[in-house]
Amino acid sequence: MKEIILDTPEKNKIYMNPQRQRLIRLMQVNGEAMTPKQLSNELGISPSAVTAHIKKLESLGLIKLDHTKKINGITAKYYALEDVSISLKFNQQKDASVSNEQEVFLNYMMNENWKGFLEYQKELSASEEENHESVDKVQGDVINGVAFLTDEDAATLKKYIVDFLKVHAKKEPNTKPWSTTLLAYPVREK
Repeated sequence: MKEIILDTPEKNKIYMNPQRQRLIRLMQVNGEAMTPKQLSNELGISPSAVTAHIKKLESLGLIKLDHTKKINGITAKYYALEDVSISLKFNQQKDASVSNEQEVFLNYMMNENWKGFLEYQKELSASEEENHESVDKVQGDVINGVAFLTDEDAATLKKYIVDFLKVHAKKEPNTKPWSTTLLAYPVREK
């Protein structure tokens, strides 16, 4: 898997744009190649605006033209996400403006995921109340705690999670998208 390092203000501007983040998220959740028209319908913006965002994300190596298809005599372009990882190298930035932009972006990203989780919980509660029974299925969860790890253990855990998510990054029959956010760091002992 190719790694894209966001180490310049230009790369940050391309990747961290909120509309582009919505576009990336939609493509991740959809799990299949999409046309600018499909994306524009879901995002509520014009196909030309979507195309402009796609071109920027293509320049960064995040999106690719997956295939084309003739529909009523018009060639529709289907775009897909590249198999890449994004690295902020947050603690290694030499440019303070890059670090500040990344901190704002990380706050936004974590908040969006948290809001999505809270919406999910509200929908789940409403469904349980409506059906007057507990929904007996695997549910989203927040897991919080401290694990005592060696550096080797931490590297193994990260590799396991990254590999697991990579194997499950493509839409398959009988699957549904699950949002994942993992925040792990060594705690400074006091």
